[in-house]
Amino acid sequence: MNMKKWLTIFLSASFVLLCFSACGQAAPVSTGLADDTPSAAVADEQSPYANLDLSEEANVVMYACATEPNAMQEVLELVNQRTKEAVNTTLELYFIPSSERAQKYPLLMAGGDTVDLIFTANYCYYKEQTEKGGFKELTEEFLSTYMPETWATLPHSAWEETYIDGKIYMIPRNTACIAPDRGPTINMDIAEKYGYTADKINSYADFDGFLRAVGDNEAENGMYAFYASASSTLHQLSLIFRNNLINNQASDYVYYAQMADPTFEHPFFLYTSDYYEEYALLMAEYAAAGVWPSDAIANTNSVGTLFANGKSAASTDNFFNGITSVANYRAKGMNVELFDIFPEGYRILRDSYIGDGYAITSFSKIPERAAVVLDYIKTDWDTNMLLAGGIEGRHYFYDEQTNTVSPGPESGDYTYLGWNWGIFHANLAWPACDDERINAINDRIYSEQIKDEEWPYWGFTFDYTPVSAEWSVISALVTEYQTSFNLGMFGDATQQAYEEFVAKLEEAGLSKYMEEWNRQRSEFLAAKQ
Repeated sequence: MNMKKWLTIFLSASFVLLCFSACGQAAPVSTGLADDTPSAAVADEQSPYANLDLSEEANVVMYACATEPNAMQEVLELVNQRTKEAVNTTLELYFIPSSERAQKYPLLMAGGDTVDLIFTANYCYYKEQTEKGGFKELTEEFLSTYMPETWATLPHSAWEETYIDGKIYMIPRNTACIAPDRGPTINMDIAEKYGYTADKINSYADFDGFLRAVGDNEAENGMYAFYASASSTLHQLSLIFRNNLINNQASDYVYYAQMADPTFEHPFFLYTSDYYEEYALLMAEYAAAGVWPSDAIANTNSVGTLFANGKSAASTDNFFNGITSVANYRAKGMNVELFDIFPEGYRILRDSYIGDGYAITSFSKIPERAAVVLDYIKTDWDTNMLLAGGIEGRHYFYDEQTNTVSPGPESGDYTYLGWNWGIFHANLAWPACDDERINAINDRIYSEQIKDEEWPYWGFTFDYTPVSAEWSVISALVTEYQTSFNLGMFGDATQQAYEEFVAKLEEAGLSKYMEEWNRQRSEFLAAKQ
């Protein structure tokens, strides 16, 4: 057996074992601070950081891209007791809400503020900030020295996914077993008012009918069918999931249509595809029907927040921990259901390891300590559970036998897995679920999941350098037009605006871009043979 084939089999086996650990195997857990926690890692030969000089106290500033839980500061005090004892470091944690990410993230990365660790992902500035020099290059020596537990946990394939020009600039989460797919969460009191009972929402066509039926008919109560904003749109449900489009490099805009192309041989540029044209026209129809208000672009709240506050009749949630959101809504007295509207034949691709993660900024003055504390909070079970779910007995209850979590009496103040996506533990405890609808959805999408050996592009990273000039204009055009298409802002002129958009993309050098993309793709596949 040649070395390449042996390595492929080894990495596949590593991933299976990691998924088994992350998705079901129980781990020992204790609550609160352990009495026998070593006073300092430097003095404890059993600590993975025993060979490091951590004698000088440090404070690491970390930014997460999420909404801050109400009880975050109380939880953070407990976390800092643990990090101070273990690695002589405290964590200063700040949050960038999704509605403010586009404005705040680039400003933070422009310098002037202390930022040691910041959330990043294949959809959240990873390539952009790396290319701008915003993230520190992480060598294997650096990672194995300052992040020994993470280095030992992640398979080589996970690090391969981070490569930009063969170099690592981010620390991915410890599991890729998470399915990113989402469905509509619907306020059934509103749905039933318009004749949509739970058994009548089984497809996108049904959901479409619901959106149009509600429209702005509840506007006098401040509610819309789907209260969109620049950052909360139907892009995923109406475009990506409805058509089963797959891409594991969210920033390159190149997709595959799984149902029409099951062997993934025909990549296409999303924004010039028939799928996108149809989507843009559909969003214009929704805008005209009052599915969201005409000034939605000025909305700074997420659709999830507006849904919880009775301002939106529908929201979206993922399925792997969707019961957490649904349970919180129901605890508030809301009549809520999460629906499977995927088309027949729909198959998911496991999430990328770099679907969530953290980077050390290039301007951090303490990158080594930032790496150490990130390693600790990612891999120490008790500390990670504090960050994942808050305080056991109040915010959540843990079942060691099943390695699952259920909401506590104060779960509304700290939603389990509500923000910590980039620091998931390898033995992630799953939300317990007794909702038959959600369990059926998960059974279906996981049983039909695309196998790793079917997806040939793990580890492929497009190098923009040969087409950097073209890409600069292409990405700027997408940024300029996509929000208007997402919110149907062109109205009756949408077809004309779309054709104008496509013409500008072609003029910018889209053909050259795709030619280069396919050349690199072919070289990558040939090298794997």
